[in-house]
Amino acid sequence: MRISGVYIMHILLVSLAAAALSYAQDTAAHPRRSMSAVEVQTPPVIDGRLDDSIWQNADWQENFSQLKPDPGAVPQAITRVAIAYDSEHIYAAFRCINPTGAAANSSIAARDGNMDMDNAVTLYLDTFHTRRDCYYFSTNSLGTQIDGRIGEDGAANDKKWDCVWDVASFEDSAGWSCEMKIPVTEIRLPRGEGLVWGINFRRNYPELFETSFWQHRDVAWKISQSGDLNGLPEFNKLFSATLYPYLVGLDSNQPSAGRRTLASSGGSELIGGADLRLKLGNALDGNITWNPDFATVEADLTQINLTRYETFFPEKRLYFLEGAELFNNPINVFYSRRIGDIDWGLKTNGRIGKFNYAVLSADERTTEGDPSSHTEVVRIQRDIFGSSNVGITAVSRSWDGGFARVLSSDAMLNFSKSIRLRSQFAGSFPSGGEEITSATSMRLSYNKGLYTGSLGYENFDPGFKENVNPVGFIPEDDQRGVFSWINGEHWIRRHGIDKISFNHGTDVYWRHGGALKRVRLRGWAGVTFFSNWIVGYGGTYLTELYEKRFRNHTQLAEVAWGDRISKSSNLLHVWGRNFDRDFSRTRLRFSFKPTGNLSFNTGATLLRFSPDTTGQGTELFDMGAVYNFTPDLWLRLTGQYNSNNDRLYLYGLFGWRFRPPFGALYVAYTADRFEMLSSELNRPVDRRDRALFIKLTVPLSIY
Repeated sequence: MRISGVYIMHILLVSLAAAALSYAQDTAAHPRRSMSAVEVQTPPVIDGRLDDSIWQNADWQENFSQLKPDPGAVPQAITRVAIAYDSEHIYAAFRCINPTGAAANSSIAARDGNMDMDNAVTLYLDTFHTRRDCYYFSTNSLGTQIDGRIGEDGAANDKKWDCVWDVASFEDSAGWSCEMKIPVTEIRLPRGEGLVWGINFRRNYPELFETSFWQHRDVAWKISQSGDLNGLPEFNKLFSATLYPYLVGLDSNQPSAGRRTLASSGGSELIGGADLRLKLGNALDGNITWNPDFATVEADLTQINLTRYETFFPEKRLYFLEGAELFNNPINVFYSRRIGDIDWGLKTNGRIGKFNYAVLSADERTTEGDPSSHTEVVRIQRDIFGSSNVGITAVSRSWDGGFARVLSSDAMLNFSKSIRLRSQFAGSFPSGGEEITSATSMRLSYNKGLYTGSLGYENFDPGFKENVNPVGFIPEDDQRGVFSWINGEHWIRRHGIDKISFNHGTDVYWRHGGALKRVRLRGWAGVTFFSNWIVGYGGTYLTELYEKRFRNHTQLAEVAWGDRISKSSNLLHVWGRNFDRDFSRTRLRFSFKPTGNLSFNTGATLLRFSPDTTGQGTELFDMGAVYNFTPDLWLRLTGQYNSNNDRLYLYGLFGWRFRPPFGALYVAYTADRFEMLSSELNRPVDRRDRALFIKLTVPLSIY
């Protein structure tokens, strides 16, 4: 089929599906709630005590509804919430009762940690009332901050988004309370008076396994299931510009990969650059970067990969993170880690009416083995039918003698509060007169309470991976097939058994020539009992066709224990066949938090093959420690040993966010010793790398 014909077919499928969206979201069981924000005359002191006069007159809300363990039931952990505002800030207040004892037992002390199993609260703000994307702000009784953005009605969750905001918590004899202060300059806002925002609140209470919401939700991140916030004025954000200059002092026995330096002598270098961040009114942002520094990227520890597919590493560099949730699609046509050291870059993203957009342009320097290149990315997404959307993505990367270009269209359609269709079609346009290739993905999913399921179809032309991977991440091509997935949890809460969890998936793919390429059936079931124990068993039936057919069947057994406060352990054993070899992998992990600020973790992995003719068996040992003096002042130590190449890796980081989240001082040291094959000597040689760097970033408001 010609590529234009497939595009037309994709548009027709989306149009036909959209015609079925006459199904309104069912709110009969849980009517949409609303609340009012009150105006602040005297700003409250952010200390978590809730004793300011504004909270005496606020529109306090309660009567939360459980997501789990008993969907729709009234939670035992009572939570009350209120919202206030002034011309520059949104204020939120939480009052949290602890039914099993006064102590909150919160444990997460690091910013942007995982609070899913912590005594914590979350505020969701859908400022444009789209019912599909929002900001969220979380904290616990320690006052730890988590912030992020959710897109695609919960399908995309970007926790790496950061902004400047304040929070404080206070514990008492009945529970704890907290106050949040969010500058309106940090979030995108609509224009106009009398506008309604979407809003919701979440409370986690791990002692009773409770997760509850003010506006009931069937799925934790489903933004379309939010209430309404009334009473806000029109906020007018003017143009502003903040400069983020940085300096890095680097001392290393390895070159800095062609990075532009201000001064250098031997193994010592002084590196500088800057980001200029622009607020272009209420809903648009801009970024101009020169010689951006990625030195704060933490090194990727060794991962065991028993497949023949490339390992995906998530993006950690700040320049790419703003608006990253827009690029969350089944066919990953833009993988920002393909872009290395950048000379300069331009980026803008924001919202105009019903459109979200992101535009990025970057010039990459020549590095060893790779020529200089120029990358351009355009992403446009339009809201339709309430919480649904359609979008288009164009990516181009060009270098001396070639280019890679990809065009993609996608849609996410909510038929009801439980049924969703996601579709995408992508076409690649390689240089050198090579054949145009395409890929298609369709997924119908069902999410209801504690149970989810999906059924889908995918098609990847031969050559699509090679054409797209200069800019995207495509693990495999030359395949078409169907897949399904179900998972859920059933709560029992008697005889010592808390819940039973399960999942099951099936994939069947054929090559375009007709040969059966892959059949995979996988399943797992686990039992949680006595509140702290989990025992699980699972297996995978897998047959794959490469140069021959392999039967890579596996089984796994695991047991885990944790008190959800300070201690946890996990033992996992996997065994089976791997490309005509028997194998086994055993992993043991411990974590321990002796005080509220200090935590340790350690782990060991043993990998064995029989026969092991290529020497791939290994032992991995790692350990780490973190001491949080405050959520914005910490010391982290990490070490890992890999017996396969005799690699010993050590990493230490001292971090101080004196103007969080971006104004910071970092001091880091890395040492890496390992064996590598010398092409000159034709034998393994010992290599030792080390680096010490000091980085300072000082935000400067220039307009």
